[in-house]
Amino acid sequence: MVKILVKSEGQERMLNFRWTLYTDKALVVHESFDRFVGQHILYAGHANQSFRKRLLPAKRSEKDTPYALVVFKKFDEANATAQMDLFLIDKENRIVLDYLTEK
Repeated sequence: MVKILVKSEGQERMLNFRWTLYTDKALVVHESFDRFVGQHILYAGHANQSFRKRLLPAKRSEKDTPYALVVFKKFDEANATAQMDLFLIDKENRIVLDYLTEK
């Protein structure tokens, strides 16, 4: 479980994600942000290896919208662990991320 506090414009919201199942080279990931939940099926090294979560609305255009990108890199079957990368795309520096828990 990864818990990230998203701080922006005087607000604090929680972004959580965790994987629940790995089968047939597919990783099932549950995520929630600001009480909205989603489920994604990711494949390492394929077009659908990531999901994108919009963190704030756009100011002037959609190009200004800050978002988090979670990318599934690989799965270690011997240890039952998944490696994922988190990227923050925020051209106007409107967001600060604080990792709270990672297990």
